[in-house]
Amino acid sequence: MLGKSRTSGIVLALGGGGAAGLAHIGVLQVLGENDIRVRAVAGTSIGAEIGAFFASGMAMRDLEAVATSFDWKKTLQLFFPDLPTGGLISGIRIVDFLNSWIGSQLIEDLEIGYAAVAADLDRGGQVILDRGDLVDAVRSSISIPGMMAPYNNSGRWLVDGGVVNPVPFDVARKLFGGPVVAVSIHSATLPVPAPTLDIPTPSPKWRKHVRQLLKQPWMVHAPLLRKWLLTQVNQVSPEVPPSVTDTDSHWTASRVLNRALDIAANEIVQLRAAASAPDLVLKPEVDNIGVLEFYEAREAIAAGRRVTEEYLPYLYRLLGR
Repeated sequence: MLGKSRTSGIVLALGGGGAAGLAHIGVLQVLGENDIRVRAVAGTSIGAEIGAFFASGMAMRDLEAVATSFDWKKTLQLFFPDLPTGGLISGIRIVDFLNSWIGSQLIEDLEIGYAAVAADLDRGGQVILDRGDLVDAVRSSISIPGMMAPYNNSGRWLVDGGVVNPVPFDVARKLFGGPVVAVSIHSATLPVPAPTLDIPTPSPKWRKHVRQLLKQPWMVHAPLLRKWLLTQVNQVSPEVPPSVTDTDSHWTASRVLNRALDIAANEIVQLRAAASAPDLVLKPEVDNIGVLEFYEAREAIAAGRRVTEEYLPYLYRLLGR
């Protein structure tokens, strides 16, 4: 291993984006196949998770095998609700999953630089996790508000880093120097004018599985989960009057939520870019993959590979080749 040298290789900033973030695996695969060394990774949410697997020494081909083994049943098992919690999911099964592959490792003992970004619920603002237990850092960064319970890390209640820094290229540069290559999973770093925006809808396969889930007897005891799932399949929530339902406009409930999050993320990213822009941005085409559609791993990984292969000449130029 080459250690944590600040003078050779690139620094990756891996953005959040749910299951679509499995594209990061494809990005890392192509970089490795082309002898482009990654000397440090800063990640948010799924970016922090994939970055942790990479920094821990796991081969990306092995991680691809793990990711592509997920079907919708395994996905539901991993994200099954645990009530009552501060979110729909306690995260216990996810921590067990991470521990089974990463084990007990300290960030400061890793062969490459690593940092995860989270948000502090009590004090507000960004928390950079670049020391301590690696799995704790990942769990802190992936706690999507309202979906997964906040995580108590050293006395601080932390949630998903996407709340404060969707693509942490500024953190990457501050901690590890450059050149910084950002991988943006959603449209945050590539804003599109609203009139031409083509917002994806959940896939028919996902809708079918969700509708099956909604018929389960236990669902009546999980009203928050039921409400969220209803929006994902663009059904009418019983709390919404017919006059303002999704049938009146292409702006369905899930589209409004997704677009609102993208707008907020875009504002944050643009503000951060003004102070410390990345040297290169890779944008895999994964807008059609939903937050929990981990069974679409092959498509996401292939998208990550395609965009990285396309930008290889620019990556070589960053390294002076």
